[in-house]
Amino acid sequence: MEIGIRRIYVKLACALSLAGFSAVTLAQGDEVIDEIISPDLERREIHEAKIDSEDFEFTVYLGGVLSMEDFGTNRMIGGSLAYHISEDFFMEAGYAQSELGLSSYERLSGSAPLLTDDERDLSMYNLSLAWNFLPGEIFILDRWALNSNLYLIGGIGNTSFADEEYFTYNVGVGIRMLAQDWLALRFDVRDHILEHEIFGEPQNANNISAQMGVSIYF
Repeated sequence: MEIGIRRIYVKLACALSLAGFSAVTLAQGDEVIDEIISPDLERREIHEAKIDSEDFEFTVYLGGVLSMEDFGTNRMIGGSLAYHISEDFFMEAGYAQSELGLSSYERLSGSAPLLTDDERDLSMYNLSLAWNFLPGEIFILDRWALNSNLYLIGGIGNTSFADEEYFTYNVGVGIRMLAQDWLALRFDVRDHILEHEIFGEPQNANNISAQMGVSIYF
C-alpha cells in the first residue's frame, strides 16, 4: 500500500517538475521572440500641411502680354476674381487692359493711321469656367515641393477698342502653384477669339495673351 502511494507521489512530482520547466521555457521563448520582433525604433513627428479652405481667389497680373492679330504684341495689365466651386472646378471673372500698336497695313503702306491714340486703348472682360484636370507637385532645387494644378479654362466676354465692342470667346490652359496656404503663383495662356471689320471686311482674329500673376485666397 505504501509503495503505491509513493509511486503516486513520484508521478505527481515529475508532472509538476515538467510543468514548471515548460512554463520557464515558454517564458524564455516569449522574451526571445519579443527581442526579435520588437525593434527599438524612434518615431518621427509628422506635420501635415494646412491649406486654407477659402473659396475665393483674387489674382493680380504681375506681367502680361497680348498679341493682337495685325496689331503686334503689347504689354497687358489686369486681374481676376475666382470662386472655387469644388476641388475640380472654379469660375473666374477677369479684366485686362492693353494698348494696340500699329497694324501691319499701317507699317507696310506708310499711310495715315487707321486708329487714333484713344482708339488704340483696348480693354476686355470675361467670365470663364475652369477645370483642374491634373493636380500634382512641382519640385524646386530638390528643396521645395509646391502643390500645383494644371487647368483648362474657357468662357465668353467682351473686347473694346476702335470705339467698338466685340463679343469674344476665350480658351486656354494654365498652372497654379501653391507657395503658402493663402498664396499662389499662376501662369496661363489664352486665345481671345473675336470678329471685327476694321479693315473693311469681317475678319476673325485669334489674339494670344500670356500672363503671370499672384493669387490671394480669402
